[in-house]
Amino acid sequence: MNLHKAELHPESLRHLERGHPWVIKDKYTERFKAKERFLLASGPKREDFILISDTAHHRVKARLWAKIPAGPLGSGHNYLETFTKELKERLAKAIKKRLPLYQSGERQNIFLTFGEADQLPGLKILLFGEGLVIQSYARFWKKFQKDLIPKLRELLEKLNIKVDWISWQERDLDKEAPLHPVWGKMPSEMTLKEYGVHYSLKFDQGYDLGLYTDMAAIRSGLDIDWENKKVLNLYSYTGAWSLFPLEKGAKEVVSVDLSSKYLDWLDENLALNPKLKKETHRRVDKDTLSALKELIKSGETFDVIFCDPPSFSSDGKKTSSSLKSYQELMPLFNKLLNPEGHALCFINTHSVTRKKFEEKMRETIKGTSLKIIKKLVLSEDCPRLANFPEGDYLKGLHLKKN
Repeated sequence: MNLHKAELHPESLRHLERGHPWVIKDKYTERFKAKERFLLASGPKREDFILISDTAHHRVKARLWAKIPAGPLGSGHNYLETFTKELKERLAKAIKKRLPLYQSGERQNIFLTFGEADQLPGLKILLFGEGLVIQSYARFWKKFQKDLIPKLRELLEKLNIKVDWISWQERDLDKEAPLHPVWGKMPSEMTLKEYGVHYSLKFDQGYDLGLYTDMAAIRSGLDIDWENKKVLNLYSYTGAWSLFPLEKGAKEVVSVDLSSKYLDWLDENLALNPKLKKETHRRVDKDTLSALKELIKSGETFDVIFCDPPSFSSDGKKTSSSLKSYQELMPLFNKLLNPEGHALCFINTHSVTRKKFEEKMRETIKGTSLKIIKKLVLSEDCPRLANFPEGDYLKGLHLKKN
């Protein structure tokens, strides 16, 4: 497939020069043609940018594939052979970096590739036990599916990573996307182990598989002694932040969620772990603010509070953003936490920068006994790319009560 000359907005070129891997929709990208897969744009500093075109995406119209010295390739050059070779090399490099994590056996859910951070723009590959879920954020990859799958299987076999099935998921941010099996037989659900805890994953639920793998490395890297601690897990989903503390010796965990569906799923996960005593866990089927006020009224206190609100949450009466909800939550955390207690606060969105999150959180804890002691970031199998804030979507702060 040929390279096609593309004229970009000067600001887009400056972003690419600084390392940002996206070309965003503007009047220049309107000239891109859907049939053109590879684009060639000339940079301001004697280098060219090879882009993969993605006209179908609602916002990101092209993604950086490579920077090359200006001039060696021109419009009309057949780039497919070079691309195929580079794709294989980049897949191998990304997966080999994760081999020690896979071989450790600590968890069965691993990102084998993490999109732009692995120079595989818009392509994330998740290992779940002996199955793979390929998440495509760019429609470009669908065109290479038949070529990608056998290359991936061959590579995994060489690295002794056993895979029985592969599924594909088109990740459009505007809608939920089901998983489509492309090789082998994908189960409708399976049990998976992460840091000694078993979880039920369900592959027929769209986005809701049942476990967020990008949180896994954060769980294991926390500097918290969970032994004999009382933990409050807000917006608990299926309970990873409930069962993990119990596995680490917490004496009691209270899980709060408005969704009975997810709390039932949490109960199912708890049943998969018979050594975790059911009496040490309590579920609260309520919206978070109501639950916190009732806990304060009853005089309960906690050693650790975990909070990862959805980007936009609703209790049926009002809808608020996660950033705004912390304005109401932090004063309540201050009342509920024991001295030397911990609060783990997250925000999961592209639209709020890390700097803005930290600034707003510092404002909300003024007048309280809470202090930010550490930033919590994507790590391990979810690396971050410099100058790419959209890739740094999961932002966390570890606070402590003085």
